[in-house]
This record gives sequence, C-alpha cells and structure tokens, in this order.
Amino acid sequence: MQRDIFRFLSILLLVLTGWNTIQSQSTMLPSGHHWHDFVQRMEIKSGGSASQFHFALQPLERKGMVEFLQEADSAARRLTRTDRFLIRDIVQSNAEWSGAPADTSRRPLLKHFYRTPSDFYRRHNEGLFLVINPVIHFGLGTETDRSLHLYQNTRGLEIRGMINDKIGFYTYMADNQARFPLYVNRKIQQQQGAIPGEGWNIPFGEQGYDYFTARGYIAFQATENIGFQFGQDRNFLGYGQRSLLLSDYGNNYLFLKINTRIWRFHYQNIFARLVDWPLRTYGGRMFDPKYMAAHTLSFNISDRFQLGVFENVVFGRSDTLTPRRFDAHYLNPVIFYRAVEHHIGDPDKVSLGVFWRWIAGHRMAFYGQVYADDFHIGDIKYDIDTMLVYMGLRGERKYDLHASFRHKFGLQKGMHWVDFLGIDNLDLQMEGNWIRPFVYSHYSADGSGLRPASSYSHYSQSLGHPLGANLRELMVSLQYTPHPDWLLKTTLFSARQGMDSAGINMGSNLFRDYVSRVGDYGHTFLQGELRTWSYLQLGASWQWRPNVWFDLQYILRSEEQAGVEIRSGIFMAGLRVNALKRNHWF
Repeated sequence: MQRDIFRFLSILLLVLTGWNTIQSQSTMLPSGHHWHDFVQRMEIKSGGSASQFHFALQPLERKGMVEFLQEADSAARRLTRTDRFLIRDIVQSNAEWSGAPADTSRRPLLKHFYRTPSDFYRRHNEGLFLVINPVIHFGLGTETDRSLHLYQNTRGLEIRGMINDKIGFYTYMADNQARFPLYVNRKIQQQQGAIPGEGWNIPFGEQGYDYFTARGYIAFQATENIGFQFGQDRNFLGYGQRSLLLSDYGNNYLFLKINTRIWRFHYQNIFARLVDWPLRTYGGRMFDPKYMAAHTLSFNISDRFQLGVFENVVFGRSDTLTPRRFDAHYLNPVIFYRAVEHHIGDPDKVSLGVFWRWIAGHRMAFYGQVYADDFHIGDIKYDIDTMLVYMGLRGERKYDLHASFRHKFGLQKGMHWVDFLGIDNLDLQMEGNWIRPFVYSHYSADGSGLRPASSYSHYSQSLGHPLGANLRELMVSLQYTPHPDWLLKTTLFSARQGMDSAGINMGSNLFRDYVSRVGDYGHTFLQGELRTWSYLQLGASWQWRPNVWFDLQYILRSEEQAGVEIRSGIFMAGLRVNALKRNHWF
C-alpha cells in the first residue's frame, strides 16, 4: 500500500478534485533567483507583508509575485527609477499574469524566436501557455598558487507553462562540466563525493567533475485556497541568506507540497523522499531511501509582523537489510509529528522551529529563526545556575551539572536596511547564526552501527545550515543596483566552529551518531578544536539583454585549524543565459 506513495497521492488528488474545479495555477520562481531579493526589498518599502504570499515560504509563485509588484508600483513609498524599471522588467517577463500584452521584439530571430525580449520561444493561446529558453553558463577563472584554470560549462533547457490555464508545469535540464576551487573540492570530499547543490557525478579531465542537473514539477490549484505541487526541486524557509529550518543548499529531492491559504494564514505541508547517499547497506546499486514530512504555519499577525511555526520529521531505514517505506502515520497533514513519533516508538528525528519578521517603517526589517532538535526542561535549572554565577548574581554554583547535550538548538537574527543611509538602491543585510553542538544529528535507531539514516540531510548534504553545527557565523552583505542592468554585491562571512578533536565527537558533524559523545553534560558552545574561516566575495554583473548576464567575481577566503592556515584568492569571469548564479558560501 505504501509503495510508490507519491504517485498514488498525485493521481488520487487529481481524481478527487475533478478537472472542472481546478483553478489557474502558477509556476514557481526558481530557488535562489535574485528576484527574491528584489521582492523582499519591495515588501519593506511597501511597509508591510504582501497579501499574495508569505515570503518566508520559498520559492514564490510567479502569479503572486507579479500581482504584488503591480500593487507596489502604485502603493510603495519613494520608489527609485531603478525600482520601477525592475518592476516593469519582471512583470513583462511574466506577462501571462500581468493582464497586459507582453512586449514584442523589433527584430525577432527567424520570425519565431525571441518574439518577446525575455523568451527564446513563447506561445500563448487558449489551451497552452509555453516558454522555452536555452540555459548557458560559461565561466573561466584562476586560483592562487594553482596552475589549473577553474571553469564552468553548462548547457541546458528550461521549460515552463500551463495547460488550459489549470495545470502548471516546469522542467530544467542541464549537462555540466566544472573544475571548482580547492575549498569546494574539500567540501565534496567531506560529503562523500557529492557536489554542493548537486548529486551524483563522475570525474572529468584533471580535477574536474561531470554532472547532470534535473528539476521538474507539475502544480495545480484544487480550490481557491488549496494548491498542490508534485515534482523534484528544492525548498527554502526564512528571510535570510541562511536557513536553519530548511535550506536550499543541498541537492533536489522528490516531494509533494500542499499549500493552504486562508485569510492571513499560509499552511504548507511537504512530504519528501530523500536519498541516504552513499550506499549505507550491504550490496546492491540502489541508493537507500529516507523520508521527510514537514508542515509550516505562517501567520500575518499584522501588516508588519509575520510569525511562523515549523515541525519536521526525518526517518530512514529500520534495519540494515530491509528498506523502510514511507510511514503512513506521517501522512496526516494536521497532527503533531512528535505525538506520532511517540506512538510508533520514538525512532525518528523530529525538530521544531519558529521564524519571524517585523517590518519597521519603510526602510528596515528585522527577522530571525529558532530551530530545536531537542530540549530538556529538567536541565534548564543547571544552565540558569551557571549563568547566574557567570553574571556575578550568585557566589557559587548549586549544581555540578550544566550544558546538557540535549539542548540542541540554533538561533538566527538578521536585519535588512533598504536604501542604506539614504543612498538609493543600496541595500544592507546583516545576519548572525548560532548553533549548539549535535544539532541536525541523530542516533542509529536500528543499532547497526552504521551512520544514522535520520540525520537532517539529503544526499550527504545538510538540509539546514551547510556547515553543520557547533558554530557561530556572522554575515554582512551590501547590494547596489545603480541601473536595472547592473548588480554590484559584496558579501562577507566570518565563522568559528568547534570541530572533532582526536576522533572525539564534539557535535559539529551531523552525520556522526550523537551517542558517540563523551557524557551527557559539559557540552559547551564551540567546544572542540577551533576552526575559523572568513569569506569575502566581490561581484559585478551586467545584463546585456534580458536574462543574458556577464559576471566578474573575486573571492578571498581563509581557513585556519590546528595552527594550519589556508588562504586562497579566486577570480572568475563568465557568461550566463537563463542560468542562476550558484554561490559556494561555506
């Protein structure tokens, strides 16, 4: 009954809702698209959260984005000339939702191609809307003290559309060859050979990789308030550069998503099939499955304040020989997963989270997240006792114990400031992330001694923070858009992380069984061998014509651990056509 559960649910939902009741459905803006930054800028300048979507639940629907930007064009305060041009460009690129005809090119290619400036091929009649675009990314670069050149060679196709204005569809396919900087190669080794943001690959040339990227989904609106999406892609939850709750750092995964929007509420369910890669069990070539169920409730308490709660469960194999199927208990879309986990015997990894954003005036917004794997109320008194002594409010400690390993949580605090210091089109973002030891990790529920299948990961990549746990990170970003076709951005990351020392599990590696820790108490923040790293990226991008970008980028990165420092300077230049810039921020 549980075999191929996603196909069964998709067919069942289509049958139950009925073709005639299906509403028009938009496709989504690709995860990581720079338009997300501009939409959030417009929300802040409008002085309140958009009614068409909840920004924290990404990727955004194109339909809601266009409706909001058209509204903001007349309602937002002090829009700059660049703001208005960008609104027009985005609306024109998604003209199927704007209510106005798309611009036509003066000189289309062979009469049928680039009839609209932003699309290679576009067709829109009563039964079909279709956009087909080539995907090209050519890049070449150098790295300090390295004779081999860096490169990126991507060729592919992007297709999106609608059938009868009822079923939306999207697919992205690209073949890639690349030679990455050495720090990315080290990350690939840490991830058992998985390229960050990608999956399976083979060696190519000297120190290069060959890999294929594929994303795709269908979407439909069953009722005015309930929509479904089924396919393979990434998701993101939050307002910042990082997400502690659910990030788009890792590889794509198969999922069924249900979005329910009523009044000021947006309730989202995600049921996903993940991959426990590389092979965890004995024999065979099929990678082991693992699963995730998550639900998120976001509420616009006021026009300025948005609050959300998040719950997630990850579960994998029950033993080393027989794969565990998707547990039907977790298909209930309106139940607490912790209660279900207790019901079936506590084998799975359940986590909770809270996120928020407050828009202050028309210039600034403050946001944050709290993520908790576990929390033990009985241990709080030990930490309060330690804190009072540290603050000088108590002379000596009443308890010997403190810093329980059970207190596995992370905190994010951030700020956006648009038109920073009154300078038009200059936006500042500052963000801090603090994550205690053993966050995202789990234990071997089947007692096999193999790595825990239920860690918060997919394809050997974190579903939360890409660095793992037991860390402190600060980020500052300045983005300047002096002209609609120019984007200048400077991003600085600085982090400290406590790493394993002499083979002892200090809580930074989410793939290690946390049962291998030493004791239950005394697990302090940044414990272990200290690793520090900094990352400075300077980038300039020029849009020659719609969706055709020329990029220049310089990266200065340093890393130090155990008295060994690694410094590297990286310069890259490239051409992107309908391709997203993928940043390796770790």
